Amino acid sequence: MKKLVSAVVASAIAASTFVPVFAATFKDVEEEHWAYSYVEDMAERGLVSGYEDGTFRPGKSVSRMEAFALFARLIGSNSEENAEIVELAKEKYADVLADYKLSYAEGDVAFMLLRGIITEEELDTYFKGDKKSEPMPRYEAAILITKAMLGEAEAKKEVLIDMDYSDVSEIPKAAKQYVYYVTEKGIMSGMGDGEFSPNTDVLRGQIAVMLSKTAELSEYNFESATLVKVNKQSKNLTFKDASGSEFKISYTDKAKFSENGEKISVSDLKEGQTLVMTYVTNANGTILAFADVVEKEIEAEEKKSVIFKDYVSVSNMLMVTVIEPETETAQTYVCEDNAAITSEGQEVNISAIKTGSYVTIGLVDDKIVSIDAIRKNATIEGTIEKIGVMGTITISSEKNPEFDGMTFSITDDTLVMKNNDTASFTELGRGDSVQITLEYGVVKKIVATALKRTVTGVFVGYSMYDLAKITINRDGTTYEFDVPADAEIIINGENASVSDLHKGSNVTVTVESEVVKKITADSSSGLTDSKATGKVVAANNGIINIVNSDNGSEVTITINCVQSVKVYEIPKLNDYDKKNIKSGDYIEAYGSFVNGIFMATGILVTPKAE
Repeated sequence: MKKLVSAVVASAIAASTFVPVFAATFKDVEEEHWAYSYVEDMAERGLVSGYEDGTFRPGKSVSRMEAFALFARLIGSNSEENAEIVELAKEKYADVLADYKLSYAEGDVAFMLLRGIITEEELDTYFKGDKKSEPMPRYEAAILITKAMLGEAEAKKEVLIDMDYSDVSEIPKAAKQYVYYVTEKGIMSGMGDGEFSPNTDVLRGQIAVMLSKTAELSEYNFESATLVKVNKQSKNLTFKDASGSEFKISYTDKAKFSENGEKISVSDLKEGQTLVMTYVTNANGTILAFADVVEKEIEAEEKKSVIFKDYVSVSNMLMVTVIEPETETAQTYVCEDNAAITSEGQEVNISAIKTGSYVTIGLVDDKIVSIDAIRKNATIEGTIEKIGVMGTITISSEKNPEFDGMTFSITDDTLVMKNNDTASFTELGRGDSVQITLEYGVVKKIVATALKRTVTGVFVGYSMYDLAKITINRDGTTYEFDVPADAEIIINGENASVSDLHKGSNVTVTVESEVVKKITADSSSGLTDSKATGKVVAANNGIINIVNSDNGSEVTITINCVQSVKVYEIPKLNDYDKKNIKSGDYIEAYGSFVNGIFMATGILVTPKAE
């Protein structure tokens, strides 16, 4: 069991017999100061600190925000065990606390909200506007201390209150039971002349006293362990610690249970869960105050859309085999014991997932940490992003984000419709809008719609990978289209192939979605195959000198572009004014040599980087 405090008072006293002289932690709180021992105690526990000049300034007022932060830390907001719980609290109450601008204390206040120490209705009382920065009055400190000690229910049982303070009438009615409680506990007392002084500011020295006395009377301890068994009849829980040893703890009806920041009952606890327990030790003994399930879903490093094949248990390890849709190859993974397995948003056993179902698996170090099965029947709307060579399509989908980026296999049994006609898989194209009907993840029907259009521009180039693609430029905008084998290509009125196209040629492309149906090109507008390349060393009145070093030695070439010549800027083939060509630019000039001068008909320019 880990403690928030570094040592109990008794052990601190015992240790002091070995050290004859103590040096004060703060130069303005010497040993003779009335708050010395309390300030030292809280500084040792890491709850209070001083200023850069080495002072504590015990006479300085404490703001409401500072007071709440200090007591939140006293009950565990700064403990290592509660780190995830604080983050959950911040997330849960982010919208609620946003307007209060609590800066450093946001996590502390969120933690107190989660613990029920304060309510959302009380936030305006302490933190609205400038209130958070105003000094905390003593009667509010009494309320805060009582709640931090989980003593509110006990305090409110006191109906007939008799206090000896001469200024009882000045204590707000709603605060009297709390003032009585902290007085009876010996945490707060009068300020002299028999007065409680409810509206007097709390000072830093005083808050150290209050914190120290509260910690002595209500000691908070924290422990993390794995749940083994719940016995509701005997009201005890069996846990296993990090060493594997089992132990039992009892709980009462006052114990509060939560999971991921939401309240649950004992009946909701499951074997194997990790819980953080908060114990409070007071005059009545040690009780379990809070038990938080803090297991967070493991975040996958990689996610894959695959087809579920089967599973088997080998030496207490769950092995799951799936099929990669694009390659149709089987892959077997180890499935972690705490993997999240869901179907249609509900947690299920792996036996509920049918062979052939599409699933998304989450992987960490090549081990499955999550399996999400696609629901029995689903209709997806999206756009084809890729056509696979193994009879697959990959889609994007804004309307159904859970399927965005998923790859599906198309079988011979899949009904394919395109533009209201029956079609085949080979007629589908990148950019088609599709509606896909699934049954247990298997594609039963695809309804595709292709937008037909014509794009004119300048041919930039082509590439050959899984599928031929061409790139054209139109008014500075680059377009890339897929070119299937059956695309019609006409150059100067004759049938041709994509490799016959010349850079710079004017082309008219007819497409369906992003797939070429026909290309019509005028080769006379393009760049010839003969070219001269190099770096510009001089350019004047249409005469350009370049240096070419392709063959290991520098050769100067003079280029004449006085006559009409097409000039394009790389990489998009935007129109470019030849007057802007300058030293340092790199050019590709297309044309032919005449009497030692290269007569250019077209030039590609890569401007010098500025």
